[in-house]
Amino acid sequence: MSPEQSHSSLSVGSSVIDTEDDDPNEAIVIKIPPTQTLADWEYETTSGTTTTAAENPEYPADEQLIIVAFRSAVANTIDDWQSLESGTLAQEVENHDINQYGFPESRLQQIEPGELAGEWLDSLAERLADAGWGVTHNTAELVVTQYGEEYKISADGTVEGGSEYRAPLENLVEMEQQ
Repeated sequence: MSPEQSHSSLSVGSSVIDTEDDDPNEAIVIKIPPTQTLADWEYETTSGTTTTAAENPEYPADEQLIIVAFRSAVANTIDDWQSLESGTLAQEVENHDINQYGFPESRLQQIEPGELAGEWLDSLAERLADAGWGVTHNTAELVVTQYGEEYKISADGTVEGGSEYRAPLENLVEMEQQ
């Protein structure tokens, strides 16, 4: 299918992972060039110039090209990047010289923003539920209750709310993140 006929399920700003990476990092879709295929995306390697098609021979060379940058690089460099329009986001990524990578669309899987950062919350949720806490587990946040007090634990380890159990929860979070 040519890119002009493609109807990408992804959009600029979508969070994605590389399905072929055993330990993927979250990336952000920066561009979906409507007329570019894998064969069109050229970049330099230590061996010379190559294309995404050459590096991904198991994918059709005329597959839709998706250009991504790692979320950490974008978030650490561009303030309020999530509120930028798609063209402005792409321009800011270029202006800040953030590395961009071309992928076949079918090699990427969309995820919830922050989903990877919050994976450690899975084991904490299980521990707290086993200890009798009420636990609601969202993608990047836990909401836990005990004796009528509610606490929110975010993927970055911040504990909000309540009073009596806050310090013990902060200690538990610190242990869990080690």
